[in-house]
Amino acid sequence: MEEINLLIKNWQEQQTVFINCLAINRKRPTKDSVHAIRVAIKKMRSYLRLKEALTGEKWKEAFAGVVILFKSLGRLRDIEMSISLTRKQEKNQQAAFVNFKKYLIVSKSLVRKWARQDAIKFDETQLEGFLPGFNLTYTPNGLIEKIVHLSESKIKKSKQLSRHFQKKAHNVRKELKDAFYWLSICPVELANDVINLKSLDKILDQLGKWQDHLILVKKINRYLKDFVTNEDEIKALKEFQSSLINSQEALLEKAKDKWKKQ
Repeated sequence: MEEINLLIKNWQEQQTVFINCLAINRKRPTKDSVHAIRVAIKKMRSYLRLKEALTGEKWKEAFAGVVILFKSLGRLRDIEMSISLTRKQEKNQQAAFVNFKKYLIVSKSLVRKWARQDAIKFDETQLEGFLPGFNLTYTPNGLIEKIVHLSESKIKKSKQLSRHFQKKAHNVRKELKDAFYWLSICPVELANDVINLKSLDKILDQLGKWQDHLILVKKINRYLKDFVTNEDEIKALKEFQSSLINSQEALLEKAKDKWKKQ
């Protein structure tokens, strides 16, 4: 029996997740359905980057419609994470950010409607044209060897970028995310010879939380600029911002230290 290549297998798996979650998001986007479809899109986009590295075939223009949906759902996901972090701060500090929370919740309601409309308008047949391009001429073992080699290049680039970790954290995350997705479709023993996948997953998780904090800090800035005049509320939100920035820096330092040990 002929072995199906890893890229075709994993593309089809993520396409199935995408289609199933798209149906849910067309009815009412949920936290889980938004998260799952965005992860599926991230993986598919990463596999297309991998295919481009293998074949030179361009893909960004054809994938542009998917990216629009990804960004629309991302705005909803960002607000949900901001609400979650705000509630956590209220619980930990015994504070109350009533007006700011209302602002986030109203924004969430609007953004959810827009995300649902974007899901309804999306033409899922856009994904069908990508699968034939994954029919590569490599043998199964030859494809794995090439994926491992390209992943090593991503990791090497990440190490170069991490010399300026604080300034280049987003770029480091992007390169490591590709390496993680690519190695995750390879046999575990070969992947772990390159880098410990569990450790890499933890680094990416810390960088993801760092990004969530960064987004919330920006949302507070916008809210303070456009809506707040009460001095007590301004003081409380600025203290919240300061706490977020401290946590953000701690998350970045943890990710940096763990990365140095790889």
